[in-house]
Amino acid sequence: MEKIESSLHIRAYVKIRELSLSFYTFKENHKMLKQHLDINDDMDYQLQFEYKPLRWQYHPLQQETYRLLLNFVASAMALIEHTRNIVRETYLNCQFQKEYQNTINQEIKDIPVNKFVQDLRSYILHNKFPFIGIQFHHQRVSPLGDSENLFSTKIRLTFSKNELLKSDKWTKLARNYLDSQGDLIFIDVLIDEYYSLIESFHSWLNKRQREMHESEYSWLLDQWEELYQELEDAVSAKRFD
Repeated sequence: MEKIESSLHIRAYVKIRELSLSFYTFKENHKMLKQHLDINDDMDYQLQFEYKPLRWQYHPLQQETYRLLLNFVASAMALIEHTRNIVRETYLNCQFQKEYQNTINQEIKDIPVNKFVQDLRSYILHNKFPFIGIQFHHQRVSPLGDSENLFSTKIRLTFSKNELLKSDKWTKLARNYLDSQGDLIFIDVLIDEYYSLIESFHSWLNKRQREMHESEYSWLLDQWEELYQELEDAVSAKRFD
């Protein structure tokens, strides 16, 4: 056991495991927010709109969206910082550090949605929650001429671009993202676009780490198997002692 704990191999493994935890947190926050935004297709869920809050109160749908949105943007920023720190600590003065930075520059750094989500996190933490609008989209599902006139309803949650632009704190790339949008920014589209960008980058990073540390993984597996065998032998010996 001491041999494993004192090895350089285990240090790289621990850092990779720490990074996987940060990505897992970000992924699950995206998943929960996405599920929340999609669940409104369910008719039972839509019946909650019979609840009419007072004019100065938020609808429960808005309240839950704010909570999940904060989790999403906070975990997005945490993932950025954790990734940067782990790469710096693990690959200082290594060729991979340059490869990592080049990939960041080419694939993420200048993408407007990337900077917008970062600035949105700052906007929420240091200013306020942006107002979330609720839109109803009705679509006929019964054939034309059918006397029942059945419709399906989809609820979509949005930000107002003009409301967000009242702030002068947006960086250039975040402002570019806002300028490219229509009057309404659909939250489900925004989070999916950002998640796809980050998930693609971390898939590359995870693949490269496994390639670089393949020998370390093999060594650790061998050591763990040897340790488990020793434990099994000790238990068996004790059992028949």
